[in-house]
Amino acid sequence: MLNSERRAEKYVLLDRDGVINAERGDYTTTIDEWEWATGALKGLRILTEHGYGIIVVTNQSCIAKGRQTEEGLAVLNRYMIDTARSHGGDIFRVYHCPHYPPEECDCRKPKPGMIIEAARDFDFDLSSTFFVGDTARDMEAGNRAGTRTILIEGLGTLRDSNLAAIPAEFRAGDLVEAAAILLAEGGIG
Repeated sequence: MLNSERRAEKYVLLDRDGVINAERGDYTTTIDEWEWATGALKGLRILTEHGYGIIVVTNQSCIAKGRQTEEGLAVLNRYMIDTARSHGGDIFRVYHCPHYPPEECDCRKPKPGMIIEAARDFDFDLSSTFFVGDTARDMEAGNRAGTRTILIEGLGTLRDSNLAAIPAEFRAGDLVEAAAILLAEGGIG
């Protein structure tokens, strides 16, 4: 979606729903439905100010289900990127999986395909890069790809039956707290 020639010295991977936009319990398919998650714009700005290349990795099965189109998703992504930039954040690229089971693909989280593709495209070390998400599926994808993980505890985690069992290295309440963890850990990616 964006120019892949852009580079940073360190990267962070973010899930979209529940991390950047508020988890609604249904698909966010239009700008009218979009609601920024608490701390998202500030967290994106903090990460950008500290030199992180921000990459979004998101399942969007609403496309396979016919509730969204690739073009509609592109409009929503452009809105997210432009709004983040107007608040000091800079999202380098958005990777999405349009598939829905029983389709077989390597990109739908908890499979690590999108994360591995991003690391290949931007040439960064997964073992020193954080993936921030809000579900067990996100943490599993990060762990399978070999990233460090931060779980945003919110509506997405409430759907998971055993919150304590979600395999996350760190936990945060929002993207601002996740950014503080990244900075404290040195998060070189």
